[in-house]
Amino acid sequence: MSIELPSSPQQKQASVQIGAAAGAAARDLPSQREGGSRPASIHRLDLCRLAAVLAPEEALPSPGEQYEAQVLVRGRAFLRTSEASIELEPGQILLSTGAAPELHYSADSELWSVLVPESILREACSECGWLQAGECVRFNRSPCSRDELDHLVTLLGLVSSESTSAAVRAPLFLHYAHAVANKLLFTLQHNQPTSQTCGQARLFERLERHIEARIKQDISVEQLAQFAGLSQRSLYQVFKDQARTSPRSYIRRKKLEHVYATLMDPAVRVASVTAVALDYGFTHLGRFAELYKSSFGILPSESLKARPPGK
Repeated sequence: MSIELPSSPQQKQASVQIGAAAGAAARDLPSQREGGSRPASIHRLDLCRLAAVLAPEEALPSPGEQYEAQVLVRGRAFLRTSEASIELEPGQILLSTGAAPELHYSADSELWSVLVPESILREACSECGWLQAGECVRFNRSPCSRDELDHLVTLLGLVSSESTSAAVRAPLFLHYAHAVANKLLFTLQHNQPTSQTCGQARLFERLERHIEARIKQDISVEQLAQFAGLSQRSLYQVFKDQARTSPRSYIRRKKLEHVYATLMDPAVRVASVTAVALDYGFTHLGRFAELYKSSFGILPSESLKARPPGK
């Protein structure tokens, strides 16, 4: 997802921008017997109200001056948009300002709702060098790993428990608030719009290297999803965004490119086209020949004949 932290009050918008990032799929809302407009279990941490109690001279932030992070721990949640509903998975975090977006939850859902003052979130961004004048902070919608989610939930539970203690003072609260804000930012896998090595692009680079290192193996979508720490749905979205194709099609294309390079390289000894095809996992030779010609305009046997003479 993409969230903007405005650089001036005049730019504030109570909105959630839903992009084509990983981790969501459009589908119909579940029926009422499967859930409802409230999660089955909800935990709340209101850092805005706590700040007002500890510093009564400060006015309680208005809805436009606070962010709500909704952390889905278990079950499913559906975000309603004008076009469809978007399914959120455990480990995904929805960050919004102003009026909360309309969500529908499955019957087994569990959620953390965290209200963070905008000033705290901005300070956390600034400390990490993530927010500059005229820029915005963006987050993807890939579910975080189970370990990351467990660590975040543990921190939220600790701060929530401590917030009820009479011993909490303003300096200690600020420490807690900054810890929560920083943890949310890191869990949301922050990336700046100008960076090409962060977020989804960085994940795709890892996937490319993983595939390249195992190009002769039978690489399944399930194995790739496990490696990336994503659901298969989220993995498909990553490949759609980064390569404009599906994971299976991408792997097949890369295998074909390797076969082509092998057949055309005079320095590589080739026993037969069949041997090379089988080496890269193409067991249906007729289908392999069709795919090869569709990709390179000639049959694999013609490539072998057309290879330059060896030195």
